[in-house]
Amino acid sequence: MSALIPILAEMPVSVDPMVVDAARRAMSENSWRALRADARIFGAWCGARGFVAVPALPATVAGFLREQAAAGKKAATLARYTASIARLHALADQPDPTRTELVRLELKAQRRALGVRQRQARGLRFRGEVADPLAAAGPVGVCVEAMLAAAGEDAAGTRNRALLSLAFDTGLRRSEIVAIGWGHVERGHGGGGRLFVPRSKADQEGAGAYAYLSARTMAALADWRALCGGAREGPVFRRLHRARDQAGTSIWTVGTRLTAQSVTLVYRAMLDAAHDQGLLGMIDAADYDAWRRALTAHSTRVGLTQDLFASGQDLAGIMQALRWKSPAQPARYAQALAVEANAAAKVVGKL
Repeated sequence: MSALIPILAEMPVSVDPMVVDAARRAMSENSWRALRADARIFGAWCGARGFVAVPALPATVAGFLREQAAAGKKAATLARYTASIARLHALADQPDPTRTELVRLELKAQRRALGVRQRQARGLRFRGEVADPLAAAGPVGVCVEAMLAAAGEDAAGTRNRALLSLAFDTGLRRSEIVAIGWGHVERGHGGGGRLFVPRSKADQEGAGAYAYLSARTMAALADWRALCGGAREGPVFRRLHRARDQAGTSIWTVGTRLTAQSVTLVYRAMLDAAHDQGLLGMIDAADYDAWRRALTAHSTRVGLTQDLFASGQDLAGIMQALRWKSPAQPARYAQALAVEANAAAKVVGKL
């Protein structure tokens, strides 16, 4: 157990290892990783000051939150630390110090001082910043369409085109993208298809859901599948290794499953290619650098949401399409678009 959460092993009373093991199996990999990381941070902070981490005094937790805020941590991070400390005490069957008035008020004070708005990934829309993606004549600035057009015909370009096209169609998160297997891809009507999503952030128990795949994506997947030797099972998106023969010709080898961290790198490589080929229009160096820094694996999810709102889809339909349980996040993604259509925009824009 000490290898899992060290500060629990240092408690003055024993902790049931079966409870810790059950928690590890019940939580997602990302949640378990976050709990362990937060435990290390809180444990190190307590250890450096001679405090007991579990069971912790309310004053210890409040002091930890104050110092983390002073060190530049965001309100969302403080909330996660608080939840992790509560979970550690639950695992150890100890009273939860985070439920006391002192800790509750300290967290509220920090949220008030820091603000609760989180930095959002920049939305990567299909045709860019257009009023209606269905009526737009062509790509405008940084957009999925330009990045797809810039992808080469070699193995890397073929894989990357399939990955970005699928990511935009489905709005999947990066961990969900790399978890896709060939057996999850199903043919539909009119050249389109379906993707079975066996598990997601909002579906930890694996009830599963379906996402739509356009004919564009199905064609890109077919091209990529051909380069993978007509694979019918195993992960769809894999690493690529390049070597060169004596003539300097690139020889590509398909490797193991692509990592979640690689999705952002793929997007940025595709953005660089579109920029190098002049497909992003008149964009200066500063704007391009800002776009490149803001582009993440989550940008397709944000961009798809914005395009769905811009094309007139209602919130209920958008939630169903992107498998959301709460309307808060999609509504937040649409805030910037809503400004251009609100009462002030309709009047001030004509003055």
